[in-house]
Amino acid sequence: MRLLYLYLDFTQNGKTPDGYRGHKQCELNFSTEYIYTMERASAIKTRFCLKRTARKENDRVERGFWGDERIYNISAIVGENGTGKTTLMHAAIRALTALYFRIPQSLPFHFICLMQDSGGKIYLIYSQREAKINTPDFECSQISYSTGIVSPYFLRKTKLITFSNTMSMSDLEQCRILHEDSEDGGIGVGGTLYSNPLYDCSLVANMMLAQEVSNTNSNKRPLEDQLYTYFTFESYQQARYLFDRNQRNILLQMRKDGYPVPFPRELTLGIHPVVERLKKVEEEIAEGSLTDGFFGWYCQYSIFSEQANDTYLLLAELSLNCVVNFLRMASRLFGHDSIGLVSLPEAFTEPQDYIRTMDFVAANQSDWRLQTYYTSCRTYIEFLWNNAEHIQKYWTYYKNNYVCHIPLGEQLDPILQELMIRFVDLNRAISGSDYFVTYHWGFSSGENILLRIFTKLRYLLSGTCYDEESAEFITAESAQNAMLAERKDHIQNSLGMEETWDCDSVILFLDEADLSLHPEWQRMFVATLAEFLPRLYQNPYYPGADSGCQDIQIILTTHSPLMLGDFPSASVLYLKKGKDGCITVESNSALQPFGQNLYTLLKDGFYLQNGTIGALAQKKIKRVLEDIQKIKPPAHDLPMDYTEQELDKWEYRLEMHRQKTVRYLPEGIMRSKLEEEIAAALAMIHQRRTPEQKEQIKQELREDIARLQRQLDMLEHEGETSR
Repeated sequence: MRLLYLYLDFTQNGKTPDGYRGHKQCELNFSTEYIYTMERASAIKTRFCLKRTARKENDRVERGFWGDERIYNISAIVGENGTGKTTLMHAAIRALTALYFRIPQSLPFHFICLMQDSGGKIYLIYSQREAKINTPDFECSQISYSTGIVSPYFLRKTKLITFSNTMSMSDLEQCRILHEDSEDGGIGVGGTLYSNPLYDCSLVANMMLAQEVSNTNSNKRPLEDQLYTYFTFESYQQARYLFDRNQRNILLQMRKDGYPVPFPRELTLGIHPVVERLKKVEEEIAEGSLTDGFFGWYCQYSIFSEQANDTYLLLAELSLNCVVNFLRMASRLFGHDSIGLVSLPEAFTEPQDYIRTMDFVAANQSDWRLQTYYTSCRTYIEFLWNNAEHIQKYWTYYKNNYVCHIPLGEQLDPILQELMIRFVDLNRAISGSDYFVTYHWGFSSGENILLRIFTKLRYLLSGTCYDEESAEFITAESAQNAMLAERKDHIQNSLGMEETWDCDSVILFLDEADLSLHPEWQRMFVATLAEFLPRLYQNPYYPGADSGCQDIQIILTTHSPLMLGDFPSASVLYLKKGKDGCITVESNSALQPFGQNLYTLLKDGFYLQNGTIGALAQKKIKRVLEDIQKIKPPAHDLPMDYTEQELDKWEYRLEMHRQKTVRYLPEGIMRSKLEEEIAAALAMIHQRRTPEQKEQIKQELREDIARLQRQLDMLEHEGETSR
């Protein structure tokens, strides 16, 4: 399903709602073949005439322009700050989300949209129940979205995705609104997050998700802990992505094809020392009944850690950290006193030493949350000890801590790959907000942004890369079987308890996703995205015409002229603020941004009316020109009469301009012209001096020359004497 056209009316009852100031009626054209225009059919606000005009032949975007034919169109929304690019994108997302959840009455605006299915049939959908819309130029099926109507069939198979790289109050409000609008919650956990018609992976939503997934049943966690939880949760997701067999193949092939995709050479894992965490737990529960137990445990483990061999110590660090997490979770759920005294393990050299400690607590609490968590912890510990031989190969003891280095080259051992997938997943399951394993790959901020985009878009897929029932990968044969058992990757929409649909279309909204990227990566961003998405949203095990998403549409905002140069004019929407403060949407076909030079894109595409160089440089250059004009007036003006002191002042100012401004300019026309004008102005100053002034200057110069000659003679004499 494609979004062809969206009409937004923010003037209900003669007033513009808060948050939409400057916007009245906005038309957004996303069609590659036509331009749609809305006209009032009469003075009645609910009467419309929607006309369609074919784009000029040179303005049409042919199928396959973006590379893969499954990409219908990539549209860019540009404009100066304050024109409401993000506002309009949020409004579009809210309108389309309202269609899914049958709640257009909750919107503070009216909308009319055109959507087209893969067969070419057009649907006109509008939120005003009483609206009458005439379409004289084309045929379509009209749907009025009144309360209680069921979502049309074609919408059920279309997934909406929103991604942003910024954090703002508008993003937070949008996240809250979407959460309230959707029946299941716009940023819910687990299947809710990924099966909702809207997949919100904005920065704000991801931070909220990290806290929700890593729930500790406490709303009093300090900001530092919340930020740590967010970044660590993100690293878990990215590590899981990097070991995904299909994704590795996609990234490797794109790197070979010359695309700047993030692909680390090595993944580094670290473990928080369990001794330090035992101290922290003891401080947390100093007034509870666990104090003595943890202190004794701390002392006993300290002695063990000094005597144990590397394998036992590694497994003990991981296993004991897991047990600490379990006990902290239990204490948060039921209080410290409800757990009872913790029985000390007899030893640290068997998995049952740790499991028995958890058994004691789990046996006294029947709460399903604790029982589910207990099962995850037990599975994790058994997995570690059953695969000890493979796990300990990559860990080294360094500065009182264990560090693991996993090579991530083009060739990756299948046993190691599946082992790490399972390790990452089990760590996530038993971590909660108490992450004790960290992941690092030494990426720059730009590389992390791209990895974050790729990871979030991958998590939309429902397929997994391992057999969930298996916890052990000991032989190459079992690892290979696990890979072959990988389920079909697909995207789903869940519109009710029993209503789940596989999606064949994706509409992706990107709000300034290119921020913090190097200019070269900005230049490559659109091409990289157009290459990545078709590869991502296809099923590698079921190739064919009906495999994966057949329609991909991207709508993005940007301030980058390097990105804008990849767009034909039909795919660009320009927002401009008028003198009255109203925002207009223009399709400036005269610009022709595709393949255009940066100067023209900056000046015309982003409305830089005040120039295309830095404001500070512009200010300094302007000051040089103004001073030159004061000394060198137009030819028709009479020569100015200056005193000797005034001429000296202007001569000094021009020399300072030469030293502090002009010399920093790059070689070129501007620098040469300014140097020429300064020289001419200095010559004019010299001409305006009287013969007496000129003779005085000559005398001063002769005295300066004589003084410098004496200094030179003295230095040369000292040099000869020292020899």
